[in-house]
Amino acid sequence: MLCASSGWAQISAWFRDYDKVQALAVILLYIQIACALIGSLGACYTGVLLINLAVALFALVAIESSSQSLGRTYAVLLASALALDIAWFILFSSEIWNIGPLQYGKISLFSLKVVFWMQAIGFSVRLISSFVWFQIYRLGVSSDISSVYQPADFENRPGFWNPPSPAHARQTSIEDTVLGGSIYDPAYYSSLFHDKQDLGSSYESTRLLEGPGSV
Repeated sequence: MLCASSGWAQISAWFRDYDKVQALAVILLYIQIACALIGSLGACYTGVLLINLAVALFALVAIESSSQSLGRTYAVLLASALALDIAWFILFSSEIWNIGPLQYGKISLFSLKVVFWMQAIGFSVRLISSFVWFQIYRLGVSSDISSVYQPADFENRPGFWNPPSPAHARQTSIEDTVLGGSIYDPAYYSSLFHDKQDLGSSYESTRLLEGPGSV
């Protein structure tokens, strides 16, 4: 009982980690892409697989760009894809399993079974992925709420639902310029220092040549 409670606590802590949950979402997207590519080799009934492939690729773009608008668009597309999967199973599952080898041949019939199983696996993965994306949304919203109570100099972690703000990006750019850009240029200040030393030494040599009585 103690091992089960500790294991559940570890799983709960794992699902509260934003980066790990997002990595899980990416892995599920790659599984969907693989299922769609394999299923697209079928003789027919592959239209829904191509749609699911496009939706999964769109989700990868949304994650890589850290765009909230694209993330909300993918949430709508994911719900639509799940509804489309259910409609596909209702319309074509019985028809696929009742097709005889005389109509399509053994290879084509096998490809139709592959289409069905790839669609079934992809639907299961999309169903799990919907809960994962909901958890990503919850973690992003809770991070935004907690950042309100942080000090002004608190650095928010850039994420999918909370990308860095333009003001923060501009401030970081200005700080980088001040610390490591044209404002602090070691070669420039070194040349100024050597120029001042050269001027000082030439002035002292001129005073010595002119003598103590010169003005």
